[in-house]
Amino acid sequence: FSAALVGTVSILMLALIARRLFDSTLLGVIAGLLLAVDGEHFVHSRTGLLDIFVMFWALAAFGCFLIDRDQGRRRLAERAAAEPAAVQTRLWFDPATWRSLSWWMGVRWWRVAGAVCLGLTIGTKWSGLYFAVVFTVMITLWDAGARRAVGLKHWFAGATLWGMLSALVMAPIALAVYLASWTGWFLSDNAYDRAWAADHPSAHFDWVPGALRGLWFYHSQMLEFHVHLTSTHPYMANPWSWIVMGRPTAFHYLSPKLGEQGCKVTQCSEAITALGNPVIWWGATLAIAVLLFQWALRRDWRAGAVLAGLLAGYVPWFLFQERTIFNFYSIAFTPWVVLALTYALGMVLGPPGQSEKRRKQGAAATGAVIVIAVLTFWFFLPIYSAQVIPQSSWSDRMWLPSWI
Repeated sequence: FSAALVGTVSILMLALIARRLFDSTLLGVIAGLLLAVDGEHFVHSRTGLLDIFVMFWALAAFGCFLIDRDQGRRRLAERAAAEPAAVQTRLWFDPATWRSLSWWMGVRWWRVAGAVCLGLTIGTKWSGLYFAVVFTVMITLWDAGARRAVGLKHWFAGATLWGMLSALVMAPIALAVYLASWTGWFLSDNAYDRAWAADHPSAHFDWVPGALRGLWFYHSQMLEFHVHLTSTHPYMANPWSWIVMGRPTAFHYLSPKLGEQGCKVTQCSEAITALGNPVIWWGATLAIAVLLFQWALRRDWRAGAVLAGLLAGYVPWFLFQERTIFNFYSIAFTPWVVLALTYALGMVLGPPGQSEKRRKQGAAATGAVIVIAVLTFWFFLPIYSAQVIPQSSWSDRMWLPSWI
């Protein structure tokens, strides 16, 4: 139930985030619709695995930081209008310089909320740490852009200073939330390694509470296991193949015979396969190149924001080439895959003010992509939802030769 709940809510959440990110209700609706018809997201929303919760809390943190960005820029703009002399800095030792560096955007409650969400992300899976690091850098760069926009000469130094102070505040909040997620373990008398400290007294760290020492040892065991997990598995997949769904994970498969479970032919298939919608994932693969161009050469912060989500959720897995990992981990960054395609579709639609012919052509192309994505989801729905279908139909949907 909880997976279905957060999977459903995340569709609305992504629509609202895309609306704010792209300043377009239409693109917000498109993003929500695309996430709703993605097979990876659909399967995880019906399956009791942790990964969709990593996605949910990371996306929630991203949304909090987007709201914080808008509020921070508004506060800076209001202060710049009230103190125009502070942005007329000439020399490093000019008092106005220090006023510029000391500009504070006020208490950032949405940033605090984002830190809480990041703590919940890490509390779900340690891979949430990557989101915490990347998003901290992202919001610091956003602050730098805001300071530059209002005319502060030493905008980067000011953003770096306040970014470090912000990190010093956010990190303890995230850590506290993470430790709170272990409440059940702390309150238990017989949880795994709960009594380890009592059985292993320390001559140097006896001042550390036994529960924390036990938790630290437990963490060291988990790290050792996960880093050195190299056993083979038929569905293990290298991260290079994730973005194009090269080796989707089969969660369930049965082969009912005639008369079993409603099978009406000689042999049927009942499958649940975490296969992303090819229209979305393959389209996003192409869109990533567009995002890189728009961010690096056009300085479009929106492209950088989408790339940040992909960087945090996807790129770190390339460091674990020898570890046993699976394609379904990609659910953690699926919202940013959708946002990448949505960004590209926004470019296809064209900005306001274009000719009527250009807008119609863009709308037709975008509409065609959306219709094909919806039809593709319908085509693969039987292998997302364990419908009993003829084996030949299953082979068609898995793009396999009929003799397999």
